Amino acid sequence: MFYVLAANLAQTIQAVRLLIVQGFENQARSALRNFVELADLTLAVLADEGLYGAYIETFVDEKATYTHWSKRLRPSIIQKLVLDLERADPISTSTDATPEQIRREFYGWLSQFTHNNFAAHVVAAHPVDADGNHGALAMLGEVGEMSRATLAHGLMYLWVTLTRLQRLLWSDHGWGGFRGGRTRKWFEYRFLVFDGMCAAYLPTFWDEGQARP
Repeated sequence: MFYVLAANLAQTIQAVRLLIVQGFENQARSALRNFVELADLTLAVLADEGLYGAYIETFVDEKATYTHWSKRLRPSIIQKLVLDLERADPISTSTDATPEQIRREFYGWLSQFTHNNFAAHVVAAHPVDADGNHGALAMLGEVGEMSRATLAHGLMYLWVTLTRLQRLLWSDHGWGGFRGGRTRKWFEYRFLVFDGMCAAYLPTFWDEGQARP
């Protein structure tokens, strides 16, 4: 189950990256919301055995499938479980925002662009370039300020999610077969490197004069 979710997460975040660097930022946000829901689900099934059982249960009947999803797997249920994790075992960051605030605000921010929202559609149709100028009409991808904002928000979410994932794997699952031939110290080093990058870069990501992605 973990490998199935990890494979989907890896492909989705790569799709987000490719869309952003090619200037298809509005489409990247839609893929990023899918990544958020998958990432939250991954944390939830690792933290809750009952949720794991519900996730792997399948039905042939479409009505039964929908009822099961609505009662056990819909995003609001998964989000509540993840937020409960954040409250029970807080993670500190070098930013003013807590992981709980990051999760709530990011999902709400993505929802503005993935729902049928005229203002969001206007933003997508007239992208802002790196100098703050609005384009006449977007027909092909164009990297600009919204690309930068989407990348920054995505990195924040990835940061707190990977930190929570690390804690769950080590505290609840003993790492074990997840790490293969690699040592725990190897994984600790990788997480420390990512933590260091986020801690140093993200607090100033939106400041004037910072490098563009």
